[in-house]
Amino acid sequence: MATCRQLKGGAAAPCETGTSGMKTKTVLIRKEDIAGVARHATIKKAITLSLVAGKKGFLFQGLGSSNAARAELVPGKYKPSYKHDFDLVAFDPGPEQAETMEDLAADPEGVVSITQDNNGYYKVLGLNAGLRPSALKTDSEDADLGGGIPATLTSEKELGLADYFMVMTDGVYDAAATKTAFEALYSA
Repeated sequence: MATCRQLKGGAAAPCETGTSGMKTKTVLIRKEDIAGVARHATIKKAITLSLVAGKKGFLFQGLGSSNAARAELVPGKYKPSYKHDFDLVAFDPGPEQAETMEDLAADPEGVVSITQDNNGYYKVLGLNAGLRPSALKTDSEDADLGGGIPATLTSEKELGLADYFMVMTDGVYDAAATKTAFEALYSA
């Protein structure tokens, strides 16, 4: 019987511990707007993606720690799956933001989120099944949000923990090229 997965080695302690949290910029991309995904040959969690011609992602600018990405193992009877959650807030309480948030709920394929973490990596959630709103509300009395719309986007059918959007140059993570590629996902 062939081994599908095997441990590749131990996990060494880092020289410095990482800094938790996410940066304020998140790009949401409709799954139907993704033309292709390429995985790195040796770093299996490292991906790049291409968009359908003329399509762009949507930039959600957060404040403080309004962006939060979570991934967790969901044990199954025969094999595990993973649940991805992404929290964000649409801070503008106007009609355009409300329409955008309703559009998220109505999208049949869901979206993929890409957010830079505080360690310089770009985490990708929802790549397999797409994230869809599992919580979406507005509360005019919420002083922290100023009437904004908080949402949690969820996928319960993912194949692993978060993937990483990474541009590699000569086999090494290129932070500057990755940032440029990230910005190209939403800029005109």
